[in-house]
Parts: sequence; C-alpha cells; structure tokens
Amino acid sequence: MTENNTALVQQEAEAGTVAAEAVGPRKKKRHVNQQKLQDNLWGWLFSLPLIVGTVLFIYIALVMALLLSFTTYSAQVHGNVWEFLGRMFTGETDRFGFTVFMDTVNGEYRTNPWRWYQFVFTDKMYSGELASTMGVSQLSTMGATLFNTVFYLIGIPIGMILSMFLAVCMSRDIKGANVFRVVYYLPCVASTVSIVYTFSNLFSTNGVINELLNTSIPWFGVTGNAFPPGYENGIDPYWTLGTINKCIIVIMNVWKGLGGTIILYIAGLSGVNASTKEAAQIDGANGWKIFWKVTMPDLYPVIFYNVVTSIIGGMQIYAEPELLFPTPAAGSATSNYLNRPNLFTSGYVALIWFWGLQAQTSPGSSTIDLGPQSAGQTLSYQSLGAAYGMVLAVIILVLTLFQFWLDKRNNN
Repeated sequence: MTENNTALVQQEAEAGTVAAEAVGPRKKKRHVNQQKLQDNLWGWLFSLPLIVGTVLFIYIALVMALLLSFTTYSAQVHGNVWEFLGRMFTGETDRFGFTVFMDTVNGEYRTNPWRWYQFVFTDKMYSGELASTMGVSQLSTMGATLFNTVFYLIGIPIGMILSMFLAVCMSRDIKGANVFRVVYYLPCVASTVSIVYTFSNLFSTNGVINELLNTSIPWFGVTGNAFPPGYENGIDPYWTLGTINKCIIVIMNVWKGLGGTIILYIAGLSGVNASTKEAAQIDGANGWKIFWKVTMPDLYPVIFYNVVTSIIGGMQIYAEPELLFPTPAAGSATSNYLNRPNLFTSGYVALIWFWGLQAQTSPGSSTIDLGPQSAGQTLSYQSLGAAYGMVLAVIILVLTLFQFWLDKRNNN
C-alpha cells in the first residue's frame, strides 16, 4: 500500500513538472529603480531647453531658410513668414510663391527658382568712373567677403600655437599659475563691444601702438566717409590698407580667443599618461621628444576639437569686422563706391545681414521685382539673405566633412 502511494505521488509530481514546463517559467516582475528613473527625468528636464532650442533655431530655421531661398519672400511685402510658407503648399501661389509679386521682363513671367543663387555667384561691386579708376569695378561681393573670411582663419593656427605654449607653461608647478589662468581667460568673458573699443583706441592715430612705434600710421584708413589716401592715383586699398585692417582683426581675435583654448589644452595635458612620460625620460628622451612623441598624441582629440570648432566659428565671423570697420552709411561717398557691405574687411555673414535685414539698394529688376516702393522705402530681401546663408552652410559642411575625413585617414 505504501509503495502504491509513493508511486502515485511521484506520478503526480512528474505530471506537475510536465505541466509547469508546458506553461513555461514565470516572468519575474521587473523592478523599477526609482532613483535611476528620477535621475533620468531630471536629466531630460535640464536637457529640454537645449533640445527645444536646437530643433527650433537650427533644424526648423534651416528648413525655412532653404524653402525661402527659392521664393521671392520679403517681410515688408509679404508679412508673416509662416503664412507665406503656408500659401506655398496650399495652392494659393505656385510652387515657389511667385504669383504674389510676379517678376516680369518684357511682359513675360519668369519663375526661375535658382535666381537668388545665380545672383549670389554673379553679383559684382561697381561704381562707375571711380571704381574703374581704382581698378576694382568687377570685384565679386561673394569672392571679396569669402576672401576676408578665409584671411581671418589665419588666426586659428597662430592662436593654437600660442595657447599650446602658454598651456604647457601654466601646467607646470609654478607659483601663480592659477592667477595666470584667470587673467588669460578674462577676454573670453568680456563683451565683444568692449574689446573692439579697446583695440580701436590702441590702433588709433594717437593710440598706444603709434606712441610705442613713434609713428602716426593711419591703421583705420578704410572707414567712415573718407577714401584711403592714394586711391585717385590708382592704388587699390583692398590690397593695401584693407590688408592692414584685416591683420588688426586677426590680432584681436587671437588675443580674445586664447583663454578658452588654453583651458582646453590644460585639461588635455592633465590627462597625458604620466607613466609613459616617465618611461621616456628613463630611456633618455629630452623634453622636446617627449612633447612630440608622448604629449602630442594624447592631445590629438583636443587639438582636433579645437580645429573643427574654430573653423566653424571663424567662417561665421561678423561682429568684430562690422564693429571695428562698420559698413559705410547709405548716401556717403564710400557707400556709393562700395554699394555693398565693406568689402575691405566684412566677412561673408555681412552679406546675409545686408540683404536679409539691411538692404539699401535693389538687387536689380533683371533679378527680381517686388513691386513699386513708396518714397523713401527700402526693402529687405529675406529670400536672398537665405540663399547666401545656405551657400555658407554648404561651405561649412564640406569643410567639416573634409576634416573628419582627414581625421579618419590619420587614425587608419
């Protein structure tokens, strides 16, 4: 009897095991880590302003600029940009919005969506007899401002070498190193306007620089309503005083940006492998070889970051040239000659600002006609400014991709 009971119990246990295997193992209830969840929520909360700002002011703005660059949009004529873009996709205007104010030549409607880009690459500076005398009547506005922008990039390698040297000095165990770090970083937190005011006083005719050199060099020859001396003799100020003006801006940008770059290099130097440096010293390597063979490879990520961000920022330079050498006022003798932003010193972004918000002249009826203007009215051409902006975005994208390609190639 006992044996039968035992067998029955075993059969029931086996049957229960088979049934449990058929059903499968029970899923364990996932435990929610409240602390981790709370940390994630706070992280997203603090990141939300940056995410919203990036989406709104970069991605959405980029798409809007791309769309507007193919239209005839002007704020004074068409009003609300959102309504204008909405009409583009609801059929109230044609695909490019040209039916609001049609561009006509000899009674024929033209709907060329690439007209602004054609203007960007073909616009030239002119001013009749005076410009012909100076030999620069065919100077491309895009070419001149891009040349100025690339010229200002000369300050990037100069600033990197100086900041590297100062960072190495400050990373040593010397008295007052922290004080020097603060002093060199002060220009980074100073207002651009105050820095420009300081340099305008330094390089003025009666400024500190001329006092030290015991000279009276007119460093700011291309400014205001006065032409540079000698223009009537055929001297091109673009290659004379214009170059001097650009050199002043390069000096100012190098001085202003040293502090931030020094801080990054000091942080990078603190992560250099100390044991590798010690091993190199034991093997008899001098300081110069240690720097090139040990320190520089460990600093490469910081150097690459500085180069990429500096070039992106340098291609967008605007405030410093415009504050130090402002665009001549409309109606002045110089503005009649330039008829555009100050092509001696202005960066490419000045063209975006000029046509998008500040235009004092029309691109010409052969390009676009936004209708009759009232007396004294000046129109801004946001669509043309958007086209200039898209060209700059493509240039920066190509330069950035090229730098990443070089980085990948060096790593391989």
